[in-house]
Parts: sequence; C-alpha cells; structure tokens
Amino acid sequence: MKRIITFFLFFVSSVTVVFSQEYSFHYGKVTKDELAMTTYQKDSAASAIAIYKTTDASYEYYMNDFILVYNYETKIKVLKSEGTEYANITIPFYNKASNGTSKEIVSKIEAYSYNIENGKVVKTKMDKSYIFEEQINANWKQIKFSIPAVKVGTVIEYKYKLSSDFYTQISDWILQQSIPVVYANYEIRIPEYFHFNIETRSQEPIKTEDTQVNQSFNVDSRAEQNSVPIICTSRRLVVSANDLPALKDEPNVWCVDDYRAQVNFDLKGVQFPNSLYKPYTTTWEKIDELLKEKEDFGEVLKLKNPFREEMHAMNLSSLTPTEKIRTLFQFLKTKISWNEKYNFYGKDIKKAIKDGSGSNADINFVYISMLKDAGLKAFPVLMSTRSQGRLPYTHPSIDKLSTFIVGIHDTDSTTVYLDGSVKNGDINILPPVLMVDRARTYNEGAEGQWVDLTNVGRHSINATIIGSISPEGIIKGERNVFYIGENAASFRDAFKAAKDSATFIEKAETEDDISIKGCKYNDLNSFSSCVKETLSFTKKATSNDGHIYLNPMIFPHLTKNQFTKEERKLPIEFDYPYTFKLTCALTLPDGYQVEETPKPVKINLANEGCSCIYRIQKTDNQILLLYTFSLSRIIYTKDEYSALRQLWGAVTDKNNELVVLKKTVL
Repeated sequence: MKRIITFFLFFVSSVTVVFSQEYSFHYGKVTKDELAMTTYQKDSAASAIAIYKTTDASYEYYMNDFILVYNYETKIKVLKSEGTEYANITIPFYNKASNGTSKEIVSKIEAYSYNIENGKVVKTKMDKSYIFEEQINANWKQIKFSIPAVKVGTVIEYKYKLSSDFYTQISDWILQQSIPVVYANYEIRIPEYFHFNIETRSQEPIKTEDTQVNQSFNVDSRAEQNSVPIICTSRRLVVSANDLPALKDEPNVWCVDDYRAQVNFDLKGVQFPNSLYKPYTTTWEKIDELLKEKEDFGEVLKLKNPFREEMHAMNLSSLTPTEKIRTLFQFLKTKISWNEKYNFYGKDIKKAIKDGSGSNADINFVYISMLKDAGLKAFPVLMSTRSQGRLPYTHPSIDKLSTFIVGIHDTDSTTVYLDGSVKNGDINILPPVLMVDRARTYNEGAEGQWVDLTNVGRHSINATIIGSISPEGIIKGERNVFYIGENAASFRDAFKAAKDSATFIEKAETEDDISIKGCKYNDLNSFSSCVKETLSFTKKATSNDGHIYLNPMIFPHLTKNQFTKEERKLPIEFDYPYTFKLTCALTLPDGYQVEETPKPVKINLANEGCSCIYRIQKTDNQILLLYTFSLSRIIYTKDEYSALRQLWGAVTDKNNELVVLKKTVL
C-alpha cells in the first residue's frame, strides 16, 4: 500500500509540473493557457517568450544539383509592451544584385496573431502587403514584415522556407535568444555524400540525437529522359532543448553571440558515387593562399604607393623607424579620412584617394604601400571585430574575417600596430573594438601567427593633487594628470566632441562638483600617446559643528559598483588593461587635526587579475593619500564574477570614504 501511495503522489506531482502551463509546439494550434498567461514564472522580467522555435533542414535534388532547404517555425507570446517588437521580423538572405549563379530564395511566408476579445479567440492573418524586400548591399537582400494586431497578451506565430544553393555550407543554428525559449528543436538530414564536422556549444543542457535514415532523390537519367529514384543513407541529427533562459547582452561582454547555445557545421569533404573523395576542410594557411589570389585583397597588397612623390620630399632617411611610422600615418590621414566603416577588402581604394575618405581597409592598404616604400616591413593582421565575435581556431572560415589592422616591424624583434580608424591615438593605441584576443598575421611567404592584441600599448592615468583646506571647508588646489595610451585617446575624443572648451570645462565641473579656476592642456592635438592636463580648482567640503568631512580623493576614480547582480551567466570582458594612480597631499587648516581616516587596504584578485592599494598617511598639518588601481587582466570567467564583484564593491567603498577633521582651537 505504501508503494502505491508513493507512486500516486509522484504521479500527481508530475502532472502538476507538466500541466501547470499547457503549451502547444505545433504550428496553427494555440492553447488557452498561452493566451491567458500574463507572466512567465521562470523569468518574471521577460517581455516575451518564444514558446517554440523549430527548424527542419534537408537536402533536395533540383535541376541536376543539390540544394539545402530550411523550414522555420516560431511561436512567441507577448507579455509586456516592449515585447511587441518581436512581431517585426527580418530575414537576411544571399542574393546578388547582379546576375549570380548561386543564391538563396525565401518563400512560403505565413504569419498569424491570436488575441482574446470579448472572451473569444480572434485569429488575424498577415496580408502579403505587409511583406517587403530590400537590397542591403551588392550580395545581400532582406525580407521584412510586421505581424498585425499585436499587443500585450498576443500570441504570434510565423513560418517561412529558405532554399539555398550553398549546399556545402549549412547555416549555424542559434537555439538561445534574448528572451526565454520554452522549446527549441532542430533537425537536419545530411546525405552520405557530405561529411561534416558538427559542433554544439551551450552553457545550458541540450539533447542531441545522431542516427541514420534512408533518403531518396530523383535524378535525371539521360538515357531514359526521365527521373530515376536514388536511395542513400543520410545522417539525421536532432538537437533540442527545453526552458532555455534568456541570454541578453550585458555590460562588459564583447559579443553575446559567442556564448549562445548553438550548432555549428564545418564541411570536411564530399564523395559522390563513382567519384573520389574531395576534401573541403580548410585551414588558416589555406585561407591565406585564397586571400593571396583575391583581386580585392592579395592583389591590392601589390598596390603602387600613390603618394610616392610627396614622400620623396619628406627626408625620411634621417628619421628612425618609429618616426617614419608616425610621419607617414599623419601624412596619410591628411589625404584620406576615415569614413567610420570597418571593411576587409579593398574594392574602392581609387575612389577613397579621389574623395579623400574611405574605410579603415582602404587607408590600411595605402599605408602598407607607403611603409614598404619607406623600407619598413608591414603586413595585414586579420581579425573579426569584438562586436562580431571571435575568430574560430578549429573551424577556419574566410567569412569570419571582418577587417584587418597594420602590423609593422619597427625593429628586427618588435612589432607595432596601427589602423586607419585611429583618430586621436598613436602607435599601438587601437580602438577597443579592434583590441581582440585572437588576430592572425598575414605574411606572404611565411606562416601566419596568432596574436593577442588586448595587451598592446600601455594605458594609464597618473594624477597628482596638491592643495589646502580652509577653516570653512574650502579645498583649493592644483591637479596634474597624465593620460596615457587609450586613456589619452578617450580624453581627446571627449574634448573634441564638446561644443567648445568652455562646454568641456562646464561638464567637468558638474561631474566632479568643483569650480575650475584655470586649465591647461599639453599635446591635446598631437599624434602621441600622452595628454597632460593641469587645472586649478576649488571644492566645497561638508563643514558643521566644528568638523570638516571631505573625500581625500577629491576626484574619485570609481564611485559605483557596476556589478550589482548576485549572479552572472556570461564572462566579464573589459575594454583594455589600465592603471589609475593618484597621489593627493592636502594641508590642514590651522586649528584642526585629523580625527578619523579610512583604513588602509590592499586587495588582490587571483591570477594577477585586478588589484587596489589605498593608504593614508597623516602628519601634524597634512594628509597624504596614495591610491593605485590596476586592471591587469581584462577577461574573467563567470566563476570569477563573485570575487570581482566583491573587489569592485570594496574599491568603490574606498572611493567614497571620508576623512574627518576636528577643530581643536575654539
């Protein structure tokens, strides 16, 4: 009897769990629970949930060749007003504007919205007039449509078919989205002629089934002038997952797509009946060879220096390699300005020279030709920008390359880097979007090497404050700051973005709650790694009842802990490593003494990650603050998040602590 009762209780609890919310994972069927639900229990903050997203992919034989056919279905429940954006769908597909032999076609688009009105289910079909097609660029188009009658509470569903001539390239499939996914399922059948490496990546549990099935194709017979059925063995892969949490873009993440649950495909080779095996697996060395033959890359690297005559007048022979690098770059930027675009190929170099504006790739190709003319060895360093995801080590693809920077041997043993997008920096001062941890050198006649650009250059802020405190609590002093590396570039960017110097100063006064009496800047407009700022200021401390309360940092470094969540699912990736140093010496007002100071601390994160030193020394008439913050490593795993959060909290606390002065002479 006890076993029967136990089984009954288990059965009841199972039914409760399974049927507490009834979902349908079939197109065209919407349940009462789906329409009635107002929140998602597993993520109450979700603006919408994907009830299901499925993809069925298979090979078909058409016009004496294979094509890949994808059938996509999605159902979404809108829970909040911002969730209505998921009714706006965009489908990119490859389709050259000019006549191309290979293309993709989107067809059989269908979409519905479901609402409860006056107690009844109202189903609204999307009319074809809601569907628009537009050309994105020379190779890509996109289909856009908005599903009608969508509001908070609506259930939407849509499906479409995509037919692709690129049967050797199976599209990667992303299971995880920025909203929760209740159920995701992907199925593909791959004929035995195609041999793929298949990689699944996920931080969440996913289920994979890999079996074999029979598949038939109709092949035209020349002898009999009709179709002949061919049966082959196909690999059937099914990948599914339940209750995938939302994976949203978070602060300090370069590219969230690097961490989504996904399935990736890499073609190893093909072998058709009565044919030899043809390998397709590529290597980065093979991609180098392919780039060498490309008209808009390898051939462009043979570009004749368009500014050779102007260079003859520069007396370059008297300059050091570093001086040559700077001089040529500064000259080039007077000829071609950056148009805010990162490109990889050099299709419009002549136009860029003529118009005086071009992409970073256009500028870089010309720069390499100039450096070579000056006797320096220069070469492209290939990459994908941070925002577009890391280059894969094991699945090389030319399509993953989005841009390149210029590597230059300034000595026999050292390499420096520059890029055409640099405006306010210097040698080795790259925009953070280019400071990737995986880039690859392209050297003709030599094997490419992987390089880490996250530690290129030196970045720091070194500040010194000397001041005095009046009996009324007025701090008067002078601050000298050296901004170095990317910190110098950021300072120049901010200064030049302001309407004028007065506006820049007013903003600084507001942010730091100070009054600036005078300021001076050195190397603000120079092409160098350092900017010096000198300013005279006054600042009001809190003064009452014979006490003065002041923050000895005057200009705090970190005032808020940006890591407020208890847990984090993604790694932490900062922009660049840097050091912040502050020395502050303040003379006490007559008749006052130090009553209380913050306690000194020395904090170190494991594995040379991040550290902070905070010390205050006091004499009869002066307090001296020594503060150093160092972010030595910029990438941290999610398991290190708790320690990093605690460190950041402790540092911000120190940045906000006060010194208390007490009046001793009445």
